[in-house]
Amino acid sequence: MELVTGGIAILGAITGLSGLWISIRADRRATRADKRAAAADQRAIRAEEEGARARQRELWSDVISAMQDVVGANVLAQDLRPVLVRVRSSMMELVDGVTSDHYKRLDRWMSVEHKVINGLLEQTMVQLAGSGHTMKQIQDAHHAPNEWAASFINNLRVARKLDPSPEVEASIEDMIAAGEKALRQLPEQKPPQPSRSKPAERIV
Repeated sequence: MELVTGGIAILGAITGLSGLWISIRADRRATRADKRAAAADQRAIRAEEEGARARQRELWSDVISAMQDVVGANVLAQDLRPVLVRVRSSMMELVDGVTSDHYKRLDRWMSVEHKVINGLLEQTMVQLAGSGHTMKQIQDAHHAPNEWAASFINNLRVARKLDPSPEVEASIEDMIAAGEKALRQLPEQKPPQPSRSKPAERIV
């Protein structure tokens, strides 16, 4: 009887150990599954973040592409209004798509740059009013807007590569200040005055 009881006890112990081992293995499998799920979540988060960064790089690229049409533009040979509308639209898309706290003044930067480009092109049109200009005069008149547009494009390319940071925010403030200074230096464009004809001489 004692042997039977001892055998049952041993069997019970073995069964208990087996159950414990099965439980440990199940816990390990669950832990591995949790780790795999966590890793998958991290990959999904990284993919989402990379997708957002790629979309923002695309928005910067759209403004750069639009500005390329301004560089080398000729106010005498083409209507620049569609070009400037495209520039403005791409700027608005950029402002709406970049939501970092370090880009809170991005809308002001884009607005100032657009005003400067418009002002410089208007100044070029005034300089080239009339006819009979030499190629050198035409090139000189386009120098200012071309130089500003090229510098703006370079700043856009730099900004496209950078992650949002206080340094980027400070750089944007500097560029806003430079743009506002350029605006103050532009001559005010006065609307053309209607010509006044002399009154007809009275015939006595």
